[in-house]
Amino acid sequence: MNLTPLIASFLVFYGLYLILSLSLNLEYGYAGQPNFGKVFFYSVGAYTAGAVTAHTLRWASFGPMGEALGLPPVADICSAAAAVVREQLAAAHPGLMAVIFLTSLVLAALLGAAAGYLLSYPALRVREVYLAMVLLIVAEISRSYVRANSAIACGAHGLVGVPNPLLWIDDPGVRGYAYAAAVLAVAGIVYVVAQRLGNSPFGRVLKAVRDDELAAQVLGKRVARIKGQVMAIGSGMAAVAGVLYAFHVQFVGAEDFIPVITFNVLAMVILGGAANHKGVALGALILTAVDRMSRTSFLALFGLQPPFDVNYLRYVIIGALLVVLIMFRPQGLLPEGPVRTPAVEVFQRRGSA
Repeated sequence: MNLTPLIASFLVFYGLYLILSLSLNLEYGYAGQPNFGKVFFYSVGAYTAGAVTAHTLRWASFGPMGEALGLPPVADICSAAAAVVREQLAAAHPGLMAVIFLTSLVLAALLGAAAGYLLSYPALRVREVYLAMVLLIVAEISRSYVRANSAIACGAHGLVGVPNPLLWIDDPGVRGYAYAAAVLAVAGIVYVVAQRLGNSPFGRVLKAVRDDELAAQVLGKRVARIKGQVMAIGSGMAAVAGVLYAFHVQFVGAEDFIPVITFNVLAMVILGGAANHKGVALGALILTAVDRMSRTSFLALFGLQPPFDVNYLRYVIIGALLVVLIMFRPQGLLPEGPVRTPAVEVFQRRGSA
């Protein structure tokens, strides 16, 4: 039994969910903004990766790169022939794919941050459950629009043939592990950034806004700007995860970005412990294992064929975990701790002295 694809896929999705849950933890755990539209910013990254890859390789097919390989020029990026041309160009030109990959990451982070900052304005008028509903509606409207408009991701059929940037590696197993390592490396960078933000004066301000917005305003904090900043940071992180997802599945389609993704990420934050990045990493690990191991493809490896839809079983398991957690440990597996800024440590040392 070859478990290499299974292990590599698990590592990739753990990295993706870790990035998403860390971004939501900054917005919800630290700043108290329930972002139920997290999947929208996730999709922004995927659409960006698809557009950058498809159009760049389309232009390359008209130039010397395409001529050297004897490839026909690509006119319609949504056609099956275009997908084949993209894969051949990606395999033959790893340097070009590296540039496309890095460009997609940077551009998606900027677009996601801009969208998050703009959508933070509803937070000035609505709060809590109303803000969550506004962002959820935005995510659903965008999904319907992309599905109906072929210009973004080829409409209802989706954009096929978004080549993996490591397609030049011949061994699929090695390629899978290498890409998983790249995703985990990006997730590690996001974790370090989130941890430093949480333990900075900015992290203290976020908690102040979460706990008492009026008091923060009285103390001179610009609450509107702070909400916009944390939404921009979290949304940029989510868009980066979307890029990594698109290159992993090599497909971009509107139907991949459904609300259940947002709720799974929210469950990871609640399970691990809001405003605790280590807890969120643990919650993401547990629920990623539940998510990947309760799928038909995983069960089929062991000869198991349940007589029911295992997706419902996954939802039951996640729901039961949350109910038990709320009853017996509402603060999560790893509760929120104090902000560890340098100033706090200095005062503690002086006090002990």
